[in-house]
Amino acid sequence: MPSLYPGLTVLEILGVAVKKEAEAAAFYKGLASKIANPIIRERFMALSQEEMKHRKLVEDEYKRLTGEEKIPVPAGKFRPREKFDIGNASIEDAIDHAIGAEKAAQKRYSEAARASTDPRGQRLLEYLVEFEKGHERQLKADLDFYRKEPGWFEGRDDYIHVGP
Repeated sequence: MPSLYPGLTVLEILGVAVKKEAEAAAFYKGLASKIANPIIRERFMALSQEEMKHRKLVEDEYKRLTGEEKIPVPAGKFRPREKFDIGNASIEDAIDHAIGAEKAAQKRYSEAARASTDPRGQRLLEYLVEFEKGHERQLKADLDFYRKEPGWFEGRDDYIHVGP
């Protein structure tokens, strides 16, 4: 299997990860703004918040390993994911895109964990792989449910009431 980031060091992958986690947080926040149902909207806001926590974990690990505060993102050494226009995308397409991004994050963290010689760093990266797998599972379930009941996401009145 070809490397997602050929030739990057673990530290450079962490730099990419910081950027990608921030992008993911912004993406989920944008997706949440498209969802009328407050229950589903909150699910995507929670994903946004988790991605910001992941960013902080990666930043802290980079600082621990290097002692540096500023985390460089290696320019030109990796192929960035194509830009996704959340404003013009359907909910279905946005969730499908998010699933692909979560898979890429898993691969990024797996590669960095395999390349790391620091046991603590490896554990952190492996933890992030499992967290991103959880996001992927949630998104797949959301996509499946959206395909069955799009009205639930779109906030139609007959779908919003929850409870007695």
